[in-house]
Amino acid sequence: MNLKKSLFFSVLFIFPIFLFAQKATLQGRVFDEYQKPLEIAIVSIPSLGIGTNTNTQGFYSLQIPANQLLRIKVSYLGKSKDTTLQASENTILEINFYLKVTEIEAISVFGRKKDTLQRLEVSTFRLDAKRLEAMPSAFGDFNKILATLAGVVSNNELSSTYSVRGGNFDENLVYVNDIQIYRPFLIRAGQQEGLSFINPNLAQEVSFSSGGWQAKYGDKLSSVLSVNYRKPTCKGGSLTLGILNNQAHVEGLSKNQKFTYLLGIRRKSSRYLLRTLPVKGEYLPQFLDFQGYFTYQLSKKWSAELLTSYAQNRYLVRPASQQSTFGTINRVLRLFVAFEGQETMNYDITQNALKLTFQNEKLKSSWILSQVFTTEREYSEVEGGYRLCEINPNFGTQGFNECVLTVGIGSEYLHLRNRFQAQIYALENRSVYDWKANHRTEGGFRISHEVIDDILQEYNFLDSSGFVRINYRNFANNFLESNRFSAFLQHQWDIDIRQRLTAGVRLTYWDINREWVASPTLQYALRSARKDMIWKFAVGMYQQPPFYRELRSFEGNLNLALLAQKSWQAIIGNDWNFRGWSERKFRLTNEIYYKYLWDVVPYDVDNVRLRYYPTNEAFAYAYGWDMRISGELIKGTESWFSMSLMKTEENVAFDNKGFIRRPTDQRFTLGVYLEDYLPNNPTWRMNLNLVWGSGLPFNVPNNPNLRNVFQGKSFRRVDIGFSKFVDKVRFKGKTLFQSLWIGADILNLLAINNPVSYSWVSDLNGQRYAIPNALSARFLNLRVIVKW
Repeated sequence: MNLKKSLFFSVLFIFPIFLFAQKATLQGRVFDEYQKPLEIAIVSIPSLGIGTNTNTQGFYSLQIPANQLLRIKVSYLGKSKDTTLQASENTILEINFYLKVTEIEAISVFGRKKDTLQRLEVSTFRLDAKRLEAMPSAFGDFNKILATLAGVVSNNELSSTYSVRGGNFDENLVYVNDIQIYRPFLIRAGQQEGLSFINPNLAQEVSFSSGGWQAKYGDKLSSVLSVNYRKPTCKGGSLTLGILNNQAHVEGLSKNQKFTYLLGIRRKSSRYLLRTLPVKGEYLPQFLDFQGYFTYQLSKKWSAELLTSYAQNRYLVRPASQQSTFGTINRVLRLFVAFEGQETMNYDITQNALKLTFQNEKLKSSWILSQVFTTEREYSEVEGGYRLCEINPNFGTQGFNECVLTVGIGSEYLHLRNRFQAQIYALENRSVYDWKANHRTEGGFRISHEVIDDILQEYNFLDSSGFVRINYRNFANNFLESNRFSAFLQHQWDIDIRQRLTAGVRLTYWDINREWVASPTLQYALRSARKDMIWKFAVGMYQQPPFYRELRSFEGNLNLALLAQKSWQAIIGNDWNFRGWSERKFRLTNEIYYKYLWDVVPYDVDNVRLRYYPTNEAFAYAYGWDMRISGELIKGTESWFSMSLMKTEENVAFDNKGFIRRPTDQRFTLGVYLEDYLPNNPTWRMNLNLVWGSGLPFNVPNNPNLRNVFQGKSFRRVDIGFSKFVDKVRFKGKTLFQSLWIGADILNLLAINNPVSYSWVSDLNGQRYAIPNALSARFLNLRVIVKW
């Protein structure tokens, strides 16, 4: 009897332990209200202290005790949802997580989908394309919102170019739906430039990285701008009318929702703004841009996308005269120039891409076939006769502010007959595989074929005091056909819910210089246990194989042995979300970085044109600190304040001068963006954009020994906009438009003459003077945006 009792109590005691020791697998997917998978949602069991993150397809998997009633908690962007279940040996739990928020939360920096994911990446910001509607700018270029970010420099309102952390305009990557975008080649000045490729009316998700990016991105040295055009869920459209630009877009989908379309057209007419430039004359610019994005769901796992674009840009100017005053307090000089002739710049660029994607619960693989074709022509026949004289600066005296002594007289002649054609064809694969909920591997390759035909015919001579000097005479006819190959592999490991490690390598080859380059990268992110703070570290090698622009010398000769520019970059920073006064949400980011570059290709900057010395006989460095704080300075708005300190120098072998400043060495940059509204009527709004940057170095043209020895003036600009928003425009009880936005922008509010480049003239004694070429003056721009 005692033996039977012992056996009974033993079984009674051991059986619950056995039940508890049994393991079950809980897995499934987390979706939002639109049935789209949520990435990095946290699925946890608080009572057991375990949890995991969902992957890119919203999938998760947890090992839990079997046959126990457990509370499952799902968290995402500060919101949570609970449910209970008793898991058997294998349990599948699909979770719908609703993200609907109030209107104020929807426009705040913390209420955005994928914001947490972006915070885990080094030097990466997520941008709201819709915010550009209210931001005061000349042409509504999306890139202007970048100028207010830390580490970004854009000192020309007529151009969409920008430099990042000491790099130049050619060192920035741009992707649209994983498709690489190219910019024109022959552009000399901002007024010749059309619209940037990114159409804000079509964009949904935008992320910008100023350094330390992952291996999956391409072969540049400075930054990555990645944009995803949206997939429409209903029919709609918009129309923008303004003095300087007009835009329209339509979107919709088929009845069975398998086919969607997104079409946008933009027209930029800068004629009125260009009339405020120092050079007076007849300006006839016309820039047109069309883009289309189409998707089709072939089956449950297969989908197709087509991105097509065409840009037609025409720029014609017949300059008449120019008057510029410069000098010191004691000696004021004035330059008078009379022009004859005209300048024409035409370029047409077509970019198309077809993307075929396969996706299941673990694998997403995309095949991309793309084509770029550009034809650019630059014709100029302009002669300018100038007179340089001293001005009487003494107020109240006879002849005040008038020419009292002529110190220089001459003329300059410019002849251009340049033509450039390029064709780029590429086949690319990008794949993502989620091994588990916390392991993801990405890989891919790209093969491209390039055909470039370049005809260069240009010369410039100066006639000063009876002496004729030829500044340059360049004639060349170049044809280049080549192939490029690149591949990458990277792995992301979510060590736990607080740590993420990403390691990868990128490989490139170009059959012209026959150089193989391998670029390893490493990123690590650590969440603080107490505060909503993330520490981020990154180190890696980044390289940029030469494209055609780097190969060509000032004279038009090609150096086909030019190697890729290379750099080691290291970054450390943190990202802190905190509550300010009245429980308002703010985000503070700080980063310090260091770059060491070798095999550097030196260059000069003239307006927005980069002129390279095609040699690898230079090395350089850049280091700095970027800080940005953003949040609800005013309740229900988003404002930000960015500041950058940076230094970059290079040591070039051909000048024997040691380290000198690089052309983009802007030591201090400040960017401010403010939003406000009337307290009793928030439909009346104000938006202010302020940029201040210290002076850039500049040099005497065609003189390598005097590179970057002069200090330019600082860049200061304030743009302000006022707007009225009307929701649901109705007439006789019917809704005509979903919304109406009316705005007035005052561009260059303080009317500061910011120099963009310098022209050089000589006096009777042969002394040369740098004449600043200023940007546009104060201008009132009116805009109306209608949405339906």
